[in-house]
Amino acid sequence: MAIEFNEFSQGLGLDKYPFSVFTAEEEREFLHVAFVRPVAYSPAIQAATEGKSIFLYGERGTGKTALLFELVSERSKAAKVAQISDFADLPIVPGRADIYGLYVSTLADLLFKKLLPQMSNILFDRPKLDRDDKVLISYLLKNHTTTLSRAALREDLRKIQYGRIRRGATWMFNLVRGVANQATSTGVDIVSQTIRQSLGLPDSSKDDASSAKDYFERIELAVDSDFDEGKANLLLLRKTVALCHKLGVKPITLVLDRIDEDPRLRNDSSVIANFLRPFLIENEIFYGSDLQFIFSIWSIPFQNVKSDFRANKFCVEQVQWRNHELINVLDKRLQHHSANKVASHTQLFGDPAFFISNVLPLANSNPRDLWQLMNQVLREQYQLDPTAKKLSTEAMQSGMQTFVKDFSYYEYYPRKIDARANSLDVYSYIAHLRKLPGCQFTINSLTTAAGTGSSTTNYVVGMEGIGLIRKCEDKGPNGATLYEVKDPKVRFAIEKRIDIRRDA
Repeated sequence: MAIEFNEFSQGLGLDKYPFSVFTAEEEREFLHVAFVRPVAYSPAIQAATEGKSIFLYGERGTGKTALLFELVSERSKAAKVAQISDFADLPIVPGRADIYGLYVSTLADLLFKKLLPQMSNILFDRPKLDRDDKVLISYLLKNHTTTLSRAALREDLRKIQYGRIRRGATWMFNLVRGVANQATSTGVDIVSQTIRQSLGLPDSSKDDASSAKDYFERIELAVDSDFDEGKANLLLLRKTVALCHKLGVKPITLVLDRIDEDPRLRNDSSVIANFLRPFLIENEIFYGSDLQFIFSIWSIPFQNVKSDFRANKFCVEQVQWRNHELINVLDKRLQHHSANKVASHTQLFGDPAFFISNVLPLANSNPRDLWQLMNQVLREQYQLDPTAKKLSTEAMQSGMQTFVKDFSYYEYYPRKIDARANSLDVYSYIAHLRKLPGCQFTINSLTTAAGTGSSTTNYVVGMEGIGLIRKCEDKGPNGATLYEVKDPKVRFAIEKRIDIRRDA
């Protein structure tokens, strides 16, 4: 009878398969068990505790998000934490006013979540707000809450409303439900009016009660023209932070992650860098103590921006892994998925020394790459011998080749947003590099091997720009600049003559 794959992995001592998912988001509940502290952890966690702004950068798959989860967990013990990972409302090249507006909208959500429980007992726990506070809340309600966020607030209201608020909301809905049936936004607009009545905010609906349609539009009109988004968003941000603090929402930490994953940016590092730059440079709010920021940034666009960013003023840490740390996190993963039956990688491999010297370097100091590589090795072993109790050298060799050949290089390397299908990208660059006899080269040797002619210099600049190659400290023949292939997967492909194709 054929042996199923789960039986094979259980035969290795694994109760659950450890290499089926590769991202921190998919394993968030598991991270507290298997988290290993990279070098960046200690200074970052100290900065988080002290409320200083933190900027983490690294390659994709190096565990930035996992480290971010740990920092957020630590910071949440003392601060209100809001995460920002949706940037769709910003232009491709945002201005400072756009970014401040994004922060204000995020703080507005925190503010209204704080206000709702206080509104549930208006007679005894009414927030002490002066006129300026009420005007600001009214403005935020109109300009910095979306239909979706107001819908969420409405659901929160439904859960916590008692007595006077519930009766008022029900009466209001019954009063206008005819219009509500004709306008999909009516339900969330009720929240605006409910909050206005509960907090004693100015009610702009008094101007004209003759039109139901106008009634709902006027509910959310600004009542003070002093707030001009185009001219005073920084002032607005500071006033919003001050109001949050007044209501007990403090200290505040804003976490920005996945900036490079906005689909409009199309994985183009120069476009991502232009999108990122306004977040980092000339940003006055980083220098105050009212807000703490934690950024997680892909290293390639960050390097393009870094020269304009005053990195020495803040906690800026590169997330990278040393081999012994990768081994540690692998062992923890094996322990967790085997109920401690597999306490070390040495129990899993027939030749642990081969794994350390050959397989591990191919992971490029990257936990995600290591999990994908391990997945390939186990699958190759299953094909070779599903009754095996250890992973053989043959399975490791075969798994390495499959990993390199089938790896999605677009996932880690940028491409031009307006590039034609047949234009140079990481796969085209690799095709040229594979024609080299070794992993080091000069412009002349690449020209000779790949036949790239006068375009070689442009190719080298492009490959260096995306991190595929780097300059060597040593010089080539006649003092020429010497380059080397940086990615161990591509080095392996050159050495083993493996054909890497984008349509593989």
